[in-house]
Amino acid sequence: MIKFTPFIVLWFVFLTGRIDRGCHARAYSNVSCFENERKALLEFKKCLIDKSNRLISWIGEDCCSWEGVGCGKNTRHVVKLDLRNNVVFDRQISPSLVNLQHLHYLDLSSNYFAGIEIPTFIGSLKILRYLNFSNAGFSGAIPPQLGNLSALDYLDLGKKPGGFSDWISGYQLSTKSLWWITSLSSLKHLDLSGADLGEAQDWLQALNKLHFLSSLTLEYCRIYFFPHIAHLNFTSLTSLDLGGNEFNSTIPLWLFNLTSLVYLDLSGNSLFGPIVPHSLQHWTSLSYLDLSGNRFNTSPLDPLFTLNNLVHLDLASNQIQGPLPFSLGNLTSLSVLHMGDNKFEGPIPSAIGQLRELTELDLSDNGFNGTIPSSLWRLSELKSLDLSFNPLNGELRDIHFAKLTQLKVLRLSSTLLALNVSSSWVPPFQLRDIRMDSIKIGPKFPLWLQTQKTVEYLFMSNASISDTIPDWFERVCHGIKSLVFSNNYIRGKPPMCKGNYMILFSLDSNKFEGPLQLLPTDIAKFDNHFIGSIPDSLCSLQMLAILDLSNNQLSGRIPSCIGKIKTLGALLLANNNLYGHIPISLGHLNVLVSLHMNRNNFTGMVPFSLRYLKKLQYLDLGNNGLEGLIPSWIGDELSSLRILVLESNNFHGDISVSLCKLSSLQVLNLEDNNLTGHIPRCFNNFTAMTESNSVTYISVPVYIMPQVQAVYGYNEEISVLIKGENLKYTTTNVPYVRFMGLSKNKLSGEIPVELTSLVGLQGLDLSRNHLSGRIPENIGNLKQLESLDLSKNDLSGPIPQSLSNLNFLGWLNLSFNKLTGRIPSGRQLQTLDDPTIYMGNSGLCGEPLDRSCPDESDGKSNGRESGELEYSSRNLLRVTTISLSKNNLVGEIPDGIMDLVDLQTLNLSHNHLTGRIPEKIGNLKLLESLDLSMNELFGAIPDSLSALNWLNFLNFGLCGKPLPNDCLEHILPTENGHIHDDTGHGESNWSWFYACIEPGYAVGLLGVLGILQFKKSWRYAYFKFLENAYDKICIMIALKANQLRRNFH
Repeated sequence: MIKFTPFIVLWFVFLTGRIDRGCHARAYSNVSCFENERKALLEFKKCLIDKSNRLISWIGEDCCSWEGVGCGKNTRHVVKLDLRNNVVFDRQISPSLVNLQHLHYLDLSSNYFAGIEIPTFIGSLKILRYLNFSNAGFSGAIPPQLGNLSALDYLDLGKKPGGFSDWISGYQLSTKSLWWITSLSSLKHLDLSGADLGEAQDWLQALNKLHFLSSLTLEYCRIYFFPHIAHLNFTSLTSLDLGGNEFNSTIPLWLFNLTSLVYLDLSGNSLFGPIVPHSLQHWTSLSYLDLSGNRFNTSPLDPLFTLNNLVHLDLASNQIQGPLPFSLGNLTSLSVLHMGDNKFEGPIPSAIGQLRELTELDLSDNGFNGTIPSSLWRLSELKSLDLSFNPLNGELRDIHFAKLTQLKVLRLSSTLLALNVSSSWVPPFQLRDIRMDSIKIGPKFPLWLQTQKTVEYLFMSNASISDTIPDWFERVCHGIKSLVFSNNYIRGKPPMCKGNYMILFSLDSNKFEGPLQLLPTDIAKFDNHFIGSIPDSLCSLQMLAILDLSNNQLSGRIPSCIGKIKTLGALLLANNNLYGHIPISLGHLNVLVSLHMNRNNFTGMVPFSLRYLKKLQYLDLGNNGLEGLIPSWIGDELSSLRILVLESNNFHGDISVSLCKLSSLQVLNLEDNNLTGHIPRCFNNFTAMTESNSVTYISVPVYIMPQVQAVYGYNEEISVLIKGENLKYTTTNVPYVRFMGLSKNKLSGEIPVELTSLVGLQGLDLSRNHLSGRIPENIGNLKQLESLDLSKNDLSGPIPQSLSNLNFLGWLNLSFNKLTGRIPSGRQLQTLDDPTIYMGNSGLCGEPLDRSCPDESDGKSNGRESGELEYSSRNLLRVTTISLSKNNLVGEIPDGIMDLVDLQTLNLSHNHLTGRIPEKIGNLKLLESLDLSMNELFGAIPDSLSALNWLNFLNFGLCGKPLPNDCLEHILPTENGHIHDDTGHGESNWSWFYACIEPGYAVGLLGVLGILQFKKSWRYAYFKFLENAYDKICIMIALKANQLRRNFH
């Protein structure tokens, strides 16, 4: 045994040496640390809130054994502090860290420091080589004291999108100058992603001082320009990420001098222009290139396809046009190719089959046509294939998929393809993501789905499936997160997918029947023919984020337990037959963003508890039977509201001025209620309506957004009466709509001039109220206005000339007011040539009405003239309008009037003209309007006038069509005005006739007036009848006139 002792000792020494070199922080447990450093760590710990108990080991004398702490191999000093991913919540970092003067490595990344600034004392750790504060919730100015860390070779202050950074999304670092970084001469790795460098105009000059820099990440740093640089120093750069900075320029030439680049990301920068072909030859080492989200268009791609070391190429979301070059086949090392969302056209080149290493192929959202080349189906390494949104055609059969054994993602939506596989087909792959919307799959339900055990996303909407869902599908769908079978003809009962909860479950627009059954899901969407009540079982869906039960035939009351679903972000119950009071428990849904309860039969008052929905952005309670005052707390408490719809209820009283606090409001619809009082002048506080180019977004709670982005099931919808039609706005265009509707109420007073400051308004409807006064003079400030309805009020005065400035106005209604004066002219108003726009305003004149204005120069009268009507054709041959109404003209109508061959309108009404209408007046072929009423004319109406669009003869002495009294040819007027006949009966004095008729008429009229005076209900009914009759007659005449005018032209 003694002779083996030296060997055993040597073996022991060897093992301990290996262990010492191989272990990290805990390996130094046999070294007792310095007391001042131990105390410094304990002081540091006191400022932390360690909810995960990751620092539970920080006890005892030997700090080198504590988790995350590393000590020197030959010393007792703390050289490393690694506390990344501890999710430590705190608002300060203890300055005791400055006592760790031997610290080489400090990592506090992926923690949460609640927006505090990076402490300046970090710059005192002079020998620090590694510093990582990424995704840690720091904000404010980056301290220039970090420039004192001259030994630093790794600096990461970045904020990466996604993951834990969602918690710290509101915090951002910034700096106005990067010159402090020039002192870090040894720096090799720099990441400032997410920091605001918009004012750091020296960013490139400062970085050019770092000769050893090999990795640089400045994505989403708000850099807007590339500074000019004469000579490039950091030529050792192998990785460069400048994505998401909106440079809006061409690619700078100095980038092509980075000959060592392996990784380059320039995505999301609005770059444009060609990629300089001869410069690409310097990027021979490049393996990763991302140019997506820019504006490259017709740049030739052949030079790009000479970079045969490329493994990853992303050109998605550009404007690249033309065919995809055959030279694409040169990139034989390519593993990922993204070309989606461009303007490629023509067939997919067969050379695609030469990319044997390809695992991801995205050609979606282009103009590729023809059939899919057979060579594509030989790419056996493919894991993801997206050809959706292209006009590709042809049938896909079993044989096409035979070699795609690795496929996990298959997206063929919105193409002209048809899936025609045998009923016994067993696919060679197990798909995770299936998107086959809007291609032909049916009529039978796809039986091959029963072989797919790993499906998470299944989309087959509008797929011509007219079948029932087999029982076996419930076994397949237990792991599905998103299931969409909408817009088919599927019958029977919906599947019950038990197991993991879903993100989206959408079966809308099918033929499912029977009672509603809900599933464990985040987003439940049912738009079918479900009947019955909402089941109480939904209250057990504790992860439910979006519940859409709209457009069914559900009845009954809303279960009060719905308030227990604390995660609910959107509750959509519109278009059902639900009734009763709105549950008070809805006030417990404190993350609710969208609440649709319109078009039901809810009654009672809006529950006070809804004031607690602080995150609510969309509230639609329209078309119910709700009553009471509009709650003032809507304006006081729901400050995030963007859409407020309370139309067609029974609300009464004044509009609360508290609504003026809703500065984000973009749609306010209070139409068809019983509201009284004045329109609040403070409505100009609706800031969202004053910004003509602003875009706002309806969002759901942050914690479900990643799920919603992964599918397309969540859809906001609003219906607004604009241009006389109910227009529907959905998620894509809701952010752009600006509308105010207060019609069908009992509002009074003037239109507040303050409304004209809402320059973003697209629709304004104040019709059917009791508004008085003038239309505001500066209404032309509403430049975005497309629809304006002020009809059926008591507005007076002239129409403002500024109305002609509304270039987008496509719908206008000013009818049935008391407006006077000339209708303004303007390029846009000339397109609104329907006279009914202005009907019911007897004081208006000018086009498109037939009433000409008195001050027009072409033959129109300025005042009350008397005397005989004289005519001279010499100076009026080209006249088109003559209006001499309401004067004291006497005599006969001159025969020479028929010489005016261009005459279109003749108005001689309300004078004392006598005699007959000239027989040849009907020869005026262009005559459209003739008004001879309220004169003393007699005799027959000429037959030639019977085809005119508008005849308004009210002379008792006239006969013939269109009047009901036929002419008796033997009755003629005499010189003295008496009537005699030519049958020999002598003179007949009609005075006695009138003397007998008039007393009887007076007695009858007094009888009617007496009844109306003393019988209140009859009086109301009579005047209501007259008002309705007047409206109908005016509308009928106006429509008939337009129809005849169109026929004439």
